This record gives sequence, structure tokens and C-alpha cells, in this order.
Amino acid sequence: AGSHGRRRFPEKLVDKSRRVAPLGQADVDNGASISTGLANVVSLKACQLETTLKNPITEQISPPSWGQAGLIQAERLTASPPKNPQKRQAVAGTDPERPTVEVASSLRSSRFKVIPITCIHNLQDDVDDDGVTWEFQRSVLTAVSANARYEVNFAKARYTPGPGESVVLRPSDANDNAITWDCHDVTTAPKIDNAASPLTRKNLSFQKVTRDDYEFQVGQKIGMVVYRNFAVTPEDAGMSQNSITMDELRQIFGREGSVNIYTGQIMNVSTDKKAFEHNINTFRGCSGAVIFLLDVDQEGCGVIESDYGKAIAVHVGGDRLSGGTIVNFAFKIL
Repeated sequence: AGSHGRRRFPEKLVDKSRRVAPLGQADVDNGASISTGLANVVSLKACQLETTLKNPITEQISPPSWGQAGLIQAERLTASPPKNPQKRQAVAGTDPERPTVEVASSLRSSRFKVIPITCIHNLQDDVDDDGVTWEFQRSVLTAVSANARYEVNFAKARYTPGPGESVVLRPSDANDNAITWDCHDVTTAPKIDNAASPLTRKNLSFQKVTRDDYEFQVGQKIGMVVYRNFAVTPEDAGMSQNSITMDELRQIFGREGSVNIYTGQIMNVSTDKKAFEHNINTFRGCSGAVIFLLDVDQEGCGVIESDYGKAIAVHVGGDRLSGGTIVNFAFKIL
């Protein structure tokens, strides 16, 4: 399942050659694809999503399922900090044009309204082996770097998509049937606008790409930041039990209890330009992660410098095509 502990929307390990290694204050599976500064910044934005279900017959509460979520930055809540590059450099000890996360206290205190975001299927009911539908109960978002846990009420929790909402991710061809998804699998919660909340700290949220002429394009380099508190199994990564070891999986995805950045690129764009295929390595528990634009090797791909590090989509799951081709999918943040 896309959420660890659930059944639907399998995740896919695409490239077994990638290995997580330290980069600055972050752990990244391809250090050549992202600057140290950006890796440091986005590593603070990981948000794990914990969901629980309830058996309506026995009233039993399920063990938690695990997915990802994110915070999208909205309007400023506090006054803009003073713009003094020299002071920022002196305090942070870094290039004033591209500060790392070790920034001046005035910058750290900036507060913004934020919009929690995840994928809809993280919040749906689930059916067990006996055919019993376990009902979604609650979701808790944890901003990992702030150690802040909040119950969040997403707009489309327990949502059942209608037949007219199905989205074609890849049309049929001579080798494969069309790949479709139940709906545009993204949902948000009401804005958090309490300046006292840790979630409104500037460094915890992603800015969204908002320029009118930005479009998904094949070749754009992308990444996502993920926290997990469990060991990834071969099944979690869409692999057969004997095809890969637990040691290899830890090398590819990093260790449990840590934040890791996984990287890749857009491989194909849907006809409606609201979804894309990508080759970021994922496992069960990645669904809902925010996908952002990297800041290396973006020339000729429709990405400009002001887009670097900004959010464009939400990862939802993957599939295996004929011939063994593996693809993952993401939907645009509207």
C-alpha cells in the first residue's frame, strides 16, 4: 500500500544503484543532484502522517498506518525580518545568497500560515482479509524537525471518488492498458494560522511554484524528503522477498528513524498536465510526500532559479509496466 500498514497503491523501488549518504546536515540518495544548502533546508520539512482505523463491528482500533504529508506556505503571520545580508552571513556563517538552515534567529522566527497536504488514499477506509471495512478515524501530522504532533482534519478524509473522477495517467498502447487513478489524489486541510504553533515556522513549510508559465516537463529534476520509523521490507519496495536484502534496502533508503532525501526526474507527463511519472525510489509509507524541484542540472527543462526547492506535486504510488518498466506517480498541487 502507499501508506505503510495499508493495502492499496503499491510503491516502487526504481533504481537499486542509488545509495543514501550524508550531504551537509542531510542524507541524500544522489548527492550530485542537489546542493548542500538546499538539502539542509528541505531536510527540515519532513512530515510523517499517522492514521488509525476502527473496526465498526468490534470497535477495535487498528495499529497506526504511516504515510507522508507536507506543509505549503501561505500568507505571512509575523513581520518580515530585517534584510541585512552581512548580519545574516555573520550569524549563519554562510553565503548570504543561499543561506543554510543555520540562519539568523530573526529569520528562524518568521511565521507563515500553512496548508497541510497529503494524498486522499492515506485517509480512506480499508478492507481486511475477512472483507470487513475498517473506517478511517483520525490523522496526526508530525513535523519531524520540530517534534510537533498535531491532529489534522483533511477535507477529503473518508472520501469516495465517483466514476467520473478517474484520471488517465498513461494512455493505452500496443503493450499496456491505460493506467488510471481513482481521482486527483491530493487533499488539503484548513490553514493553520496560529503564530504560536510550531507548524507556522518558516523553515517547516514549502513554498509552491506559482508562476503562470511553469509546467511539468520531462527531464525536470525532482526530490522528496521522507521520514520513517520502521524498517523497509522487500514487499514495501515492490520487490520479491529474495530479490534484495534488508541491508541493501537500508543502503538505498537510509535507516529508520531518520530523514532522507530521495531524488529523480520527471519521466512522462499526463495529457492533462496535472500528473506525471517519475523515477524517485519509493517504499510503502511514502505516499503523500511533497515533491520539490532540485537546484542542479535543470538547464533546458523549463525550470528557473527562483523555482529551486519549491513544491510542485504530491507523490501517490507506482506501477510496473510490461517489460518490467517501473514507474511512480505524482499529482500536481493545485
